[in-house]
Amino acid sequence: MARLRNILVPAAVVLLAVPAVARPATAPTIVLIGGERQGADQGQHDFPNGVIKLERLIRASPDFARLNPVIRTYPGGFPRDPAEIDDASVVVLYQAPQGENRDGGSLFSPAARGQMDRLAARGVGLVALHQAMTVADAGQATATQNWLGASRAAGSGWSIEIAPVAVVGKAHPVAKGIGDFNHLDEYYAAIDFRSAGVTPILSARAHVQYRSGAPVYEDARPGVAAWAYERPGGGRSFGYAGGHFLSFLDQPQVRRMVLNAILWSSGHPVPEGGVSATLPEAPAPGVAPPPEPQLIVRAGSEVTVEKTPWGQLEWFAHRSLGNASHLTTGRATIRPGDANPPHWHPNCDEVLYVAQGRIMHRVGDKEYEMRAGDTVMIPEGTVHNARNIGTEDAVLMVSFNSADRVAIGE
Repeated sequence: MARLRNILVPAAVVLLAVPAVARPATAPTIVLIGGERQGADQGQHDFPNGVIKLERLIRASPDFARLNPVIRTYPGGFPRDPAEIDDASVVVLYQAPQGENRDGGSLFSPAARGQMDRLAARGVGLVALHQAMTVADAGQATATQNWLGASRAAGSGWSIEIAPVAVVGKAHPVAKGIGDFNHLDEYYAAIDFRSAGVTPILSARAHVQYRSGAPVYEDARPGVAAWAYERPGGGRSFGYAGGHFLSFLDQPQVRRMVLNAILWSSGHPVPEGGVSATLPEAPAPGVAPPPEPQLIVRAGSEVTVEKTPWGQLEWFAHRSLGNASHLTTGRATIRPGDANPPHWHPNCDEVLYVAQGRIMHRVGDKEYEMRAGDTVMIPEGTVHNARNIGTEDAVLMVSFNSADRVAIGE
């Protein structure tokens, strides 16, 4: 049975285990790097769930399946140990400006920046989505332009609207299978491009509604929204300024373009009709796709107990089990005197209900004594853990507002 990620996982998170089988020399290693959700409502700037969704799309693509790819996904940010992605064929970045993350997950931490330079020099493909190309200073701009052929200064003009989008790079492999469309997203008015090697793929006719956080209004004009870049020293890069809403990956044209770009940047040919994936698509701008088929009843006999050093875990509903698309539920049992390790969730809140026993629950920098019948809500991004201070097993019912719950150890 598919297993959910454990309560404690390392800061570098591999979401789905890849079978240890022989792979052809051409099989790409695809690295997906997200980051903490930053200052936006549900469904916006959802970088951790965005890379999880990208992984699902790649695994649901017959075109990628033929290549038998290795996929490594880091929802919480750049891996602490850069050597974990030494073998990357393509690195996909979906992050807040300057890759702002805790625990060294920032794209511009010394370790991450050094690894990005090494990968680019080796010809590894690079894909940047939404604010991953937004920079804070000239040094970051130079590095980002070397990697991606473009950068955007923080605070430059933007809008959120449904804009007409035209395919202007129709001859490029990344544009295969896509046509003009209307799309709800965030659009940038001031992207600084390299003078050579950049091929615009999409142009969006959008207004400027905000600049440096203040509302303004400027007439609509065309601007590059997606581009491909052939790096002078070798290697392919792609950038897409959209992706403010998690639903951008449900839009058929955008989804196909992003999947095309990952395949092209990894050095593989793009099929004539573009890359396909079997997950449902959105029928119109701002309209959610139809739900995926789900199990209605899952028998108790199917629950697998996961033994841990401190007790055990049981999962009742999440996406990998096939019976949820928006939540995770389970039960944790902690033995007397034991505790689960401190951890945090970059993509979901947690509600914990004490069904049996007594625990001391750390939430941030405070501790709370809890007994049977008590409930605690742990906000997304908050370090927490439970310690059994009673004489019997502590039984804790847990639920999360994501079907793809991620946990990162402190």
